[in-house]
Amino acid sequence: MDEHKDSRDHLRLASSRPLLLIDGSGYSDPAEEPLAFGTPRPALTSIAVKLDGDRVEATATLALNGRVLTGQSIGDAADRTSIIASATLGAVSGLLDSEAVLETAEVIEIGGRDVSLTILRLDSEDPAEILVGSAIIRGDVEDATARSVLSALNRRLSR
Repeated sequence: MDEHKDSRDHLRLASSRPLLLIDGSGYSDPAEEPLAFGTPRPALTSIAVKLDGDRVEATATLALNGRVLTGQSIGDAADRTSIIASATLGAVSGLLDSEAVLETAEVIEIGGRDVSLTILRLDSEDPAEILVGSAIIRGDVEDATARSVLSALNRRLSR
């Protein structure tokens, strides 16, 4: 096994519990199925990050009501946190009633803790609606970054 390659690829399973909701039969487009009141929030199931030189590719997978939602983003390795946030946003974007734009995704230190912070903008309203999400880093940055995107969007999806 190539140790160098293993250190450059990352796969994070967000839950060790079996995903009983996923039955593989969901062929519908999430954009065509608006969320009803009380609908469970999307659950992060995995984050995969692959580095290739100065490029990074991130794939976020979420589950919601028996469906698998996947988003992917590719970009410069220097923008790794933003690429992971974009992949997560892509996975859940079909559930939104308007386009969400990633303004920033960063890791900051506050109160002696590392926190992933994401700011999103929804342009469907005038003025644009700004959403903020955060997640304390309790393991890896990838997981916290994805959770910070969901934190921002869950406020919108719960309406």
